[in-house]
Amino acid sequence: MKANEAFVDTSVILRILIHDDEDKAKNAIKLIKNSKRNGLNLHILPVALIETVFVLEKIYKLPKAEIKELTESILNTPEFHCEMEDVFRKAILIYADRNIKFGDALMSCWGLKKGISVVYTYDNKDFKRVEGIFPINP
Repeated sequence: MKANEAFVDTSVILRILIHDDEDKAKNAIKLIKNSKRNGLNLHILPVALIETVFVLEKIYKLPKAEIKELTESILNTPEFHCEMEDVFRKAILIYADRNIKFGDALMSCWGLKKGISVVYTYDNKDFKRVEGIFPINP
């Protein structure tokens, strides 16, 4: 077990962004601010960012532009280490700017980073909006 490594769950990210519970938000922010001083590396897993976008959109009913700003604020937090950060940054831009589902934007950006431009799908609409992605029905 690595005592100086931890990952942050979606519920903590949401408290920081939404402040719907001030005590929890305050404690989460304190954790982040003190992490470097305490030698603690905080990780954000891709699934936590996917869940965060989903909850902000479906539960809190925030507009995509605001979700983009909030997600970027998490990605810009120097205390957080996020796998596939570059893919998430591109995906959140496409999600907001081209008005497509975040999952489709994320899959498209991952594919393009890997040099994969073909996606087999029955949901062509959003994938057609991503430059360089070619949706094909199986």
